[in-house]
Amino acid sequence: MFLDTPAGAKPPAPYPLQFVNIEITPLIDGCFAVVMQATLLDEKQLEFVGEDLAYERVQTLDEALAVIRENVAPLAAASAA
Repeated sequence: MFLDTPAGAKPPAPYPLQFVNIEITPLIDGCFAVVMQATLLDEKQLEFVGEDLAYERVQTLDEALAVIRENVAPLAAASAA
């Protein structure tokens, strides 16, 4: 798993993607925290695997959407292939 790479800097998930959980949380200082996690299916072990895709602190909702786009695009390309 690629748990320690910066957001958007890693290849798509190695297992078939089941769903992506996205959280945008307002912080006390007016910023936002963006957290993205994927649930993948390990077909050999027949179990679900959780993988962190991104954790970013941003100033605006536009920056939060940019983080989401940056991390969803590789997943969408991999599932289309």
